[in-house]
Amino acid sequence: MSEKKLYNEILKFEDRKHEALMGVWWSGLLLKKHARKFFQEYLSSEVQFNIMILLKYAEHPLSQRELSERLLVDKSNLTGVCGRMEAAGLLTRSASPGDQRAYALELTPAGRDILEHVEGPYRERIRSFMQGFDDQEIARFTEYLTRLQRELIRQEEERP
Repeated sequence: MSEKKLYNEILKFEDRKHEALMGVWWSGLLLKKHARKFFQEYLSSEVQFNIMILLKYAEHPLSQRELSERLLVDKSNLTGVCGRMEAAGLLTRSASPGDQRAYALELTPAGRDILEHVEGPYRERIRSFMQGFDDQEIARFTEYLTRLQRELIRQEEERP
């Protein structure tokens, strides 16, 4: 391993819950750093990839509001990203049949081609990050993160 230290080698925690949350936080930051580096070869950002993946696997064209909710991204930020993606020919925005004020978003053939090119290396990168965990550990890890997310959402909704 390089000279870089793990968070719990830099900071000492007396509270194990705090240490665990900081582990999630630092891991997220490291994943974001890896994502930026990985996606710069293919797209302008990991947000574009996430939008494209959601559109590819959606059962119907998604509105910007639906994308915003699924990505935890502010709608105003998403509007700019989608506009740039539309200008680049990666997606189309058309008036939503149910609401003329909303846009339905779909990938273009060019967007699908780029996604096909990126998705394989992306999935390989995921496998490499998770290679130190067996299937049972991954299942437990996923369960723990889901429980944490539920609690965070519950508390967010509870507090104005």
